Amino acid sequence: MSKLDILIKDFNKQYKEEIAARGIPRIKTQKIPFSSPRANYMLYGGIPRGRIVEFAGEENGGKTTTALDIVANAQKLFQEEWENEITELEAIDKKKKEQQSRLDYIKARGPKQIVYADCENTLDEEWAQKLGVDIDKLILLKPQSQTAEQIFEMLLQMIDTDEVGLVVIDSLGVMLSAQAYEKSMEEKTYGGIAAALTLFSKKAELLCTKYNCTLIGINQMREDINSPYGGMITTGGKGWKHNCSVRLMFQKGAYIDERGNELRRSAESPAGNLVMINIVKTKVCKPDRRVGFYTLKYDSGIDIIADTVEVALKYGIIQQAGSWFNFVDIDTGEIIADDEGEVIKLQGKPNVIEYLEDNQYLLEEITNKINSKIN
Repeated sequence: MSKLDILIKDFNKQYKEEIAARGIPRIKTQKIPFSSPRANYMLYGGIPRGRIVEFAGEENGGKTTTALDIVANAQKLFQEEWENEITELEAIDKKKKEQQSRLDYIKARGPKQIVYADCENTLDEEWAQKLGVDIDKLILLKPQSQTAEQIFEMLLQMIDTDEVGLVVIDSLGVMLSAQAYEKSMEEKTYGGIAAALTLFSKKAELLCTKYNCTLIGINQMREDINSPYGGMITTGGKGWKHNCSVRLMFQKGAYIDERGNELRRSAESPAGNLVMINIVKTKVCKPDRRVGFYTLKYDSGIDIIADTVEVALKYGIIQQAGSWFNFVDIDTGEIIADDEGEVIKLQGKPNVIEYLEDNQYLLEEITNKINSKIN
């Protein structure tokens, strides 16, 4: 064994973790998926686990809705992982004391928890439930008079338990630093929460990596008072931006009617709107899909079928010729027929969406094909 190998072994023994090794295979980044296939297509499967992610943008741009969608999917994912781990541990020889101890701990701990810091005190529980969030299983943090530093310290301690898989802060822009909290209304305060947020994000980045916990910080846009040209920037300074692995910018897109057709901005009673997502920064996937949309219905949440159609068109699973659409078996290249042998040919996207709503088996096949390509 070389001197370097001995040194690496000593490092791992000293810190009780495998922090150095030779030839570790590159591990594929785990993701928490969006419900929208279009959003998953943009980010190659969802937001990364064990990283810091920023959702920024204008008011009513879709930031909180998207975060709640991630929360709902994380709850399902963590439940499934918990059940799978129990099954695996139960299959191991129970005579091994170490394995039995781990099994007892996992059973008692339950699935990884989700912490939602509702700093704005504006969480709409009914809307969250409509998006699929199990409110009863959510750890809801509602700060009252706490400073940013106090809130950040609470979140760090929660992550450090290794029992939290996702933290959402909604939002960073409403927090007050201890310095600002102690100032009178007449006194000027500079820097806002930038210093506290930079320190928090540095510590959180280490803990999130160690415990595979994802941190989503929702951020508002504000006017850049330091720029002679005006413009809008986000809260938190450069340190926070640097420590984020992914930064997404949200903006409200076109209004739509019940059938998904785009409406004018002056429409009085839209059924929903498109949510535009711009990838400002990503360290975890190719940056080749910079801008995308997903479809949001006000009565039911994210329109998964409408977004499935859009991604299926990108992959050639659905083919379009003018206003007509066909379903294609991408393995054979053949046009798919119905039970009577007739080629399925539909005019207009709304009719394609309705057909898939009525034929769930075909929707499931298309979804599986899309997921295999995205992942």
